[in-house]
Amino acid sequence: MKKVSVIINCHNGEKYLKKCISSVINQKYKNFEIIFFDNFSSDNSKKIAIDFKEKRLKYFFNKKKIPLYQARNKALKKTTGEIIAFLDVDDWWNKNYLSSREKLFINKNYDYFYSNTLIFYENSNKYKKYKKYFLPSGKIYKSLAEDYFVIISGLMIRKKVFKEVGHFNDELNIIGDFDFVMRIAKKFNAHGLNRPLVYYRIHKNNFSRINSKIFFKEFKFWLKNQVKLKDKDFFENKKYFEKKLSIFEIKYLLINKNKNFYLLNKILNYPDLFRKIKYLIAFLIPKIMIKYFIK
Repeated sequence: MKKVSVIINCHNGEKYLKKCISSVINQKYKNFEIIFFDNFSSDNSKKIAIDFKEKRLKYFFNKKKIPLYQARNKALKKTTGEIIAFLDVDDWWNKNYLSSREKLFINKNYDYFYSNTLIFYENSNKYKKYKKYFLPSGKIYKSLAEDYFVIISGLMIRKKVFKEVGHFNDELNIIGDFDFVMRIAKKFNAHGLNRPLVYYRIHKNNFSRINSKIFFKEFKFWLKNQVKLKDKDFFENKKYFEKKLSIFEIKYLLINKNKNFYLLNKILNYPDLFRKIKYLIAFLIPKIMIKYFIK
């Protein structure tokens, strides 16, 4: 039975922490450790984690707050398992999440594993299945370029993968997960699980939701870097990434900038009719309503 290291990166996560940690401890699959990396929390996160009195939970406190992907990389260095899993503090797992891959952990055909997800909308207390189509396995770079479907809390990776491709790019603040997965998707085989055994919470304080400017600028930076690298896989799928960049720019402009002809022209030139209509409506409604309309 392969040992799984579950990384929980935390900064002031007390509101959701009990549910998150409990969902790991209650897994049917028992050979795991929890690497709890406390990124200079000032709330009760430490007390909540320690109060579980769980021998498999290893608590680490960072003496100053550092960017997320620096924290992820520091946590990776503490792991002792052959499989690395990630769980954000506001998300949680079904009790069968780890055991659903138990047989595949010893299957050398797969190097990383991802799962479909149930999106939980905190405000309305409703759930929605993240992807309703069949999730692919194997080399999935092209599929991810067309529609990115991996969520960090539903991702498990063999430790050897990190040794071959390196760790997270700590220059990034939001799309570091995306960047890393796209890097490994070029070389390694994935196993996709269609059963949604991960719960991803949407709430008003989701970092990516309230930082559309950073999201757009980081993706633009990422795209330019891929062009410089002259990567074959990237150029074969460049049109999909450029389409994503347009989405991020439109959302950023709608939320953060005054409506003007540049934004309107950007919307009118967007290729997908459904999104184009949606963004045109967002362009016409009061700004205070936009963030709810284009979530």
